[in-house]
Amino acid sequence: MKIFTNLIQKPFLVAAFICTFLSGCADDQGKGAMHAAVSSCFSKYPLLKGTAYKRFSCIYQAHSQYGPAAMGDHYNLLLQIDLASLSVGQDIDEGVLTVKEGEAALHWVTAKAYYQASQNISPAK
Repeated sequence: MKIFTNLIQKPFLVAAFICTFLSGCADDQGKGAMHAAVSSCFSKYPLLKGTAYKRFSCIYQAHSQYGPAAMGDHYNLLLQIDLASLSVGQDIDEGVLTVKEGEAALHWVTAKAYYQASQNISPAK
């Protein structure tokens, strides 16, 4: 019990002790934090007229903040999807596209990006 009393007196040691034993401190190159940030974007901003651009802006900012290490090999391609999503979100908010049309556009953008990425994968040697 004395060890815990000594640790409590030194906040830095308490933080280091807790961090050492929690899996959240494992180096996942920001993936876990990035996924949490993106998830919060989905909950804060539903895909509705008036919130679509904010949603995709939030996602873009999360991806940009955590960068290539968290997003993986296709970082640049995923950022292009984010930028296309911003455009779709703006069109939904302005009434140019309905939410359903926006979802179809997002599906098309994602499918096209996936196709491009799969064409750029070199075969295993």
